[in-house]
Amino acid sequence: RSTPRGAASFDVHATPAVTVHVIHSPATKPSLDSRWPLDPDIEVVVTIDVTSRIVDDNQVKISYYDREGRELAVAWLYLTCVEVSLDVDWSRSGRVKSKGKDKDKDKAKWTWGPDGQGAVLLVNCDRDSPGAGGTDSGQADVRTPADLQDMSVMLLRTLGPSAVFAEYRVVLHVPESDADKVRVFHAARGDAPPLYKPVLGPDKLSYVLDRAGHGDSTFYVEGLAFPDSGFSGLVSFSASLLEVPHKVRGGRAHPSPEEPPWWRPRAPFWLPQDSPGTPIFTDTVVFRVAPWIMTPNTQPPLEVFVCSIKQGSDSNEAFLEGLRALLRKANCKLTVCSEPDTRSDRWIQDELEFGYVEAPHKTFPVVFDSPRNRGLKDFAFKKILGPDFGYVTREPPGKSVTSLDSFGNLDVSPPVTVRGKEYPLGRILIGSPLPW
Repeated sequence: RSTPRGAASFDVHATPAVTVHVIHSPATKPSLDSRWPLDPDIEVVVTIDVTSRIVDDNQVKISYYDREGRELAVAWLYLTCVEVSLDVDWSRSGRVKSKGKDKDKDKAKWTWGPDGQGAVLLVNCDRDSPGAGGTDSGQADVRTPADLQDMSVMLLRTLGPSAVFAEYRVVLHVPESDADKVRVFHAARGDAPPLYKPVLGPDKLSYVLDRAGHGDSTFYVEGLAFPDSGFSGLVSFSASLLEVPHKVRGGRAHPSPEEPPWWRPRAPFWLPQDSPGTPIFTDTVVFRVAPWIMTPNTQPPLEVFVCSIKQGSDSNEAFLEGLRALLRKANCKLTVCSEPDTRSDRWIQDELEFGYVEAPHKTFPVVFDSPRNRGLKDFAFKKILGPDFGYVTREPPGKSVTSLDSFGNLDVSPPVTVRGKEYPLGRILIGSPLPW
């Protein structure tokens, strides 16, 4: 539309921060004076990697020439470069890198294995918060700094002229299908002691950043649900730069009706229905919630739990004395569960199974409480759940509990290779009374 009548060629010049790419067929060549023919197959692409200090501080100049080489007209393209980047521990190093050699990585892709990529999220199922009635994931606030160690860091970087972010908004959002699996806290700047505001979660799908353009904003993400039937464990978050609805400022509408509409790209980004504008750009990251991993009995013991029964002929005092002597030699902690705590239920192996959750930045044990629910029903919740010791349980939906729900019938093998396939965490073993 800026090409004048009679033009036959053009050239392009730009300020130093702008890179100009001329895409053309092999048969098309520039002239000796670097002018290109006005060929429909030629495409000019410009990119910038340097954040603007002021609006329109980068320019591209296109000059048009007739067949005799006379300049007919000049068109100018004014560019403002802003940075919007959402970053997590994509490389699983234990730290979040917001810039560097990984800037072109596919942050929305997650793969398994030691050479895999993608951030890991823990279910915050321990109880660091004193006085909390249940696990920390059941609390909608952060009550202790130790609670943050069980969460994953997410950085939202926004840089650019303040005038741009007065016309546009940056929104952090989560898909509705993922919202009940996670909760996100925003670390407020300048507060002493620091405040952590819940901004995303089961009851909130989007959050408008209130100080966009000023660098990094730190968010803490906690998992609320383990991977399970109907939940793969993958959750995603996105940060979008939105063009806000037209507002009247200083006596005129922005943008003006004369501004061409073609510079505003449109794309089918997912946003909540109440999002405050049209998306210009979206950056997406993916977490996988770490699964509960069961440990085989061949692992070196750290702590042994055993029930104490003192009633007449059912007394196990002799067994406990032998166990104490053995664990002293093994330099292993022994926890004896009293009869009032166990309500005379000695079958602790049927009630509890021990495992752990692990992310690059944190690992802690998690006790899995069976739905068997006899005398030891409340023992794990009341006596084991605590700082850096998590708790999880499951109840069979609409079904009665069977002997397969007793964890004496649940175990895991040591690491094993079967028919050439490696199982580095072992294989789950499920048993039942014969001959069923």
